[in-house]
Amino acid sequence: MHKITPFRLLIPVILLLSLTHCAPQDQVSMLQRQVNGLAVENRGLANRVKELQAQVVALRKETQKAGKKDITSIRQTQADLANRLEELQSEILRINGLLEQQSYQQQKDKDAEKRFREEIMAELSKLRGEVQLLQSSTRVTKEVEQARKKVAQGEVDLYQQALDLIKQNKFNEAKKVLKAFIQKRPHSKRVANAYFWIGECEYRLQRYEEAILEYQKVISQFPKSNKVPDALLKQGLAFARLGDIESAKIVLNKLVRKFPKSPQARVARRQLKRFK
Repeated sequence: MHKITPFRLLIPVILLLSLTHCAPQDQVSMLQRQVNGLAVENRGLANRVKELQAQVVALRKETQKAGKKDITSIRQTQADLANRLEELQSEILRINGLLEQQSYQQQKDKDAEKRFREEIMAELSKLRGEVQLLQSSTRVTKEVEQARKKVAQGEVDLYQQALDLIKQNKFNEAKKVLKAFIQKRPHSKRVANAYFWIGECEYRLQRYEEAILEYQKVISQFPKSNKVPDALLKQGLAFARLGDIESAKIVLNKLVRKFPKSPQARVARRQLKRFK
């Protein structure tokens, strides 16, 4: 199973943000062009209305001048002017209607553009919140992992420090470090090993009784530890050093019986032959 990294988790979110940013921008630009086009058309219609109004004024002036002519000519002129005036007024009404319709459409487009922008901003805000939440979760996970690594590193350093002291035959110093390790890391997998090495320090210092007690902690408290055969062997040898041969035989026979194929069992058999 492949491990899903925080970076892989962020890829779909980043793509979504990119697509969301590009598509709305095109639609906003299109709406803006429509609004600009309506504004230009409105200005054109307004200019047309002004032209028609100027023509109405001119026709009225012609009507006043025509009053000085003969009655037939005046009536004909008045009829022509009335028809022309009616046409102009109809055109003005039509254009005003168009202006009103264009104004309504322009406002409608502006409102649509505003709503569209608000929806996009809300969606972007939501996505940013999700990204921040994901980043926060990733950051917490990294911090926890770093803390675990520091703990593990500190555990290894303390345990290794004790082993280095043993190699230098500094057994009393090594015991102190091992006991500090057990106190700080009571649930570590190396606790059984630490007890065994404390027993070794005591054995090297010829404190055999204390060594026997430390080996027994490994045997009784950690029966599945791979240090149990070593602890049994060294416990039997410690009894032998104390002159308690019977106890030494009991422990070494137990080692041979429980771990017959182990290297420690071979050493125990040779030692048992010496006791005969």
